[in-house]
Amino acid sequence: MQFRFRLQYQLVKILGISNKEAKHLIEEGAVKVNTTIVSENIPIDETDSIFLHNKCIRKAKQLFYIAWHKPRGIETTLNKEIENNLHTVLNFSFEYFPVGRLDKESEGLLLLTNDGILYNKLIDKKNNIPKTYRVEVDKEINNTLLPFLENGVEIMGKTTLPCKTKHMGTTTFEITLVEGLNRQIRRMCYKAGYTVTRLIRTSFAGITLNIEEKQHRQLTEGEIKTLKTL
Repeated sequence: MQFRFRLQYQLVKILGISNKEAKHLIEEGAVKVNTTIVSENIPIDETDSIFLHNKCIRKAKQLFYIAWHKPRGIETTLNKEIENNLHTVLNFSFEYFPVGRLDKESEGLLLLTNDGILYNKLIDKKNNIPKTYRVEVDKEINNTLLPFLENGVEIMGKTTLPCKTKHMGTTTFEITLVEGLNRQIRRMCYKAGYTVTRLIRTSFAGITLNIEEKQHRQLTEGEIKTLKTL
C-alpha cells in the first residue's frame, strides 16, 4: 500500500544515517524530491522520487488502478491458502489490493489498486461510497419488496441505511447502497421472503462495469480523478 512519511525518515531508512545527519542534508539543499530541491522535512509518499546530490536514491512507485469483472466462484482474497483466491485468476506483475469485497457467489465490478491512500478512502465507511448492484431473485417481485428494502432492514442486529432501488424486470431490480455489510443484499432479500439467485455489482464509486466477465481494464485519467475527489 501507499503511505505518507516524512522525508527525513526516508533518508534515515535509505541511507542508514542518523536523524541529525538527515536533517543536515535537507537543510543544506542536497535533497531533491522529484524536480524540487527541498529545505524542510516535508511529507512524501511512494509516488515521489528522492535525489541526493542529483543522484536518485529512491524511484517513484508506479500506481495502478484496475477495473475487473469478477466471475462467480472466486474468493475476494489474496490469501493463497484459500481455494479460488484472486491469484488463481489474476497474474499482475505489481502488488495490488481489492477495494472492498464481493462474496464468492457474487460477480461484477471489483476495483484493484496499489494506491494505499485511495484504497483507505474508498473503504472508509464514513465516506458513504455508493455501490450499485443488479439483483435477480427466485420469484416475481411484488409491490412491497422495493419499499421494504429502501426503508432499511434489520439484519445482524442493526438496521441497514436507506438505499435506492429500481424495478428492472419481473424478477430483477437494481439497488444502490452506501454501506457493505456481510452478504447484505442477500440477507435483506431473505428477510422479505426472497432468495437472491444472481448478484452483479455494476458500479462502484461512479465507476461502471463495461467489460466482459474475467476481463480487466485500466481506469481512465478521468475516472481516477473522480475517485480521488470523492
